[in-house]
Amino acid sequence: MSAILNFVRVGVNDLVVRGLLLLVLTVYSSYGGGCTFPESWTGSWFQSGYPGLIAINSTHIQSKGECAETESSDKFLLYDRSDDSYRCMVIHEKHKYVLQYKESPSWSKDSLSTICEQISGDAPLYSMFRKEPRPIPQPCPFHPAPFTFTYNRGTGDCTNPPSRAEACTDDSRLLLRYMACPDVPGTESNVEELVCLATWKEGSTRYLVGQISQVRRNSIVSDEDTYRCFIYKGQHSDKTMTYNIAQSGDATCNGVSSPTDGSRIMKLTNSDDEHNRCHFPSWIVDHHKWFSLDHQHQYHFTTKNATLKIMNGDTLVEEKRLVCHSILEQKDRKHIKLVAHVTRGCESGHVCLKFYHRAAGVLELQQGAGLWESPDDACAHHDALPYITLITTSLTPSRCPIFGRYSIVSSLADRRRRRQQTTIGDPESHEAASECFQGSYESASFNCGASQDTIEFKSHCLTTVYTCYGSWTEGNLGFVVAAPGARAPRPDTFCFVYRVSSSNDTGALAAGGGALALSAVRRACARGVTPGAGGDRAYNLTVNGTCEQSSKYNSEATRLTSTVVLILFALACR
Repeated sequence: MSAILNFVRVGVNDLVVRGLLLLVLTVYSSYGGGCTFPESWTGSWFQSGYPGLIAINSTHIQSKGECAETESSDKFLLYDRSDDSYRCMVIHEKHKYVLQYKESPSWSKDSLSTICEQISGDAPLYSMFRKEPRPIPQPCPFHPAPFTFTYNRGTGDCTNPPSRAEACTDDSRLLLRYMACPDVPGTESNVEELVCLATWKEGSTRYLVGQISQVRRNSIVSDEDTYRCFIYKGQHSDKTMTYNIAQSGDATCNGVSSPTDGSRIMKLTNSDDEHNRCHFPSWIVDHHKWFSLDHQHQYHFTTKNATLKIMNGDTLVEEKRLVCHSILEQKDRKHIKLVAHVTRGCESGHVCLKFYHRAAGVLELQQGAGLWESPDDACAHHDALPYITLITTSLTPSRCPIFGRYSIVSSLADRRRRRQQTTIGDPESHEAASECFQGSYESASFNCGASQDTIEFKSHCLTTVYTCYGSWTEGNLGFVVAAPGARAPRPDTFCFVYRVSSSNDTGALAAGGGALALSAVRRACARGVTPGAGGDRAYNLTVNGTCEQSSKYNSEATRLTSTVVLILFALACR
């Protein structure tokens, strides 16, 4: 600075002085005139023992000071204006959600290297865990679950009865079921949920930071109670996977030095590789992706045809995960009964599943309502279970099981859906259109098109055509999966439940004779629906004849009309 003043005194051009001043200030800044922290550090952080959260922005760390100088990307000189002091912080980013640092005592103005030398080798290591923006959990590194495990809290190994660790539908969560060992003091039955937030590796040592919470306990907990640091090591053999895990006793990474040294140590051993138990048959997994009839749920078969994931159809959030455990019955490509291990959230157990092959691209599923700890209990109950109708996105049209033309005697239509149907004609006004939508269909024809795979409903101003995609019968009931138009099934796919009767009660389904009661159901091919009286839409119909008869009558009427026109034309020309 004195050199600049001397230049000024001797009358150096003002522009030169300003340029030199800018140059000097720039150099000065690089040696302690300011610096910035990595952008990824900006946010709010939790640190054990600190009240509230620590805010970090590009130039300041709350309660520490502003960045004055930096060196080698991890050493920072911070200036605290409140007491006009400096401190050195050596900060390491272990993970985008975890910062660890050591710091010097407050110091008067000096070089960064001099102040950093004040950090002793045994200086405390502090850990900060990101709170805001809210971290996104990551998959836990312990797999394949479930595991049995033993644990030790410093009073001896709790091995009998063994504890159990179970996976959740979310891979970032693990449920730890601790058992109490009568011969080990200080052990108790308890259930904890671990949410995995960050993992990193230092040499051969692997670290995990997560949050634990007590399941089924309503006590209010703080971040001090939930954040924990873990060191773990996995060992793989031909049939098993074992993890040794040490857990910190507080919300720091202090007190854990190896996988076998911590406030609590655990040894996890995978208890059962469920994926090797059984597999879903080929007639199910030939299509890996299925949808419920209303497209509200997606059924996705993965992991070598042994795992079924049930997901919300809109968000694709996983709701349940089912792993084939054992097959109890199997009949060719028509029916299978099996036990599956199901995980729902962090709940798990065994459930009974029954699959039925109804048509190409159409399945039905019955799923037990309860979760059973023992697989032997899952299918031991004979409750009446509802049917879930599953379809693929690659269905091909198939012949409808009913034939002929019918008059609709009465109907119970779902008028809310009428506005989404295809309208023919040209209504003059909104009032006319509303009147049309609110009217009932007058007739229906089945398999009368050239492709013999359609159901057509008609009124004086409205025509709706459904394409059939599969059908079957049970006793005197028939079921048809159909959707409007000729495109692949959509969320407005229906199951038509019907009953046909005739005067002689023979050949009704084939000939279409007598009366027909029909109901349309959106969600599934429900067995409790009375055809013609229940469901989303219901129709009672009487036969008008076969498609061929109707075509014959229409042809004769056309010929008769043409003849009359010709005669009248001839008379007019006389």
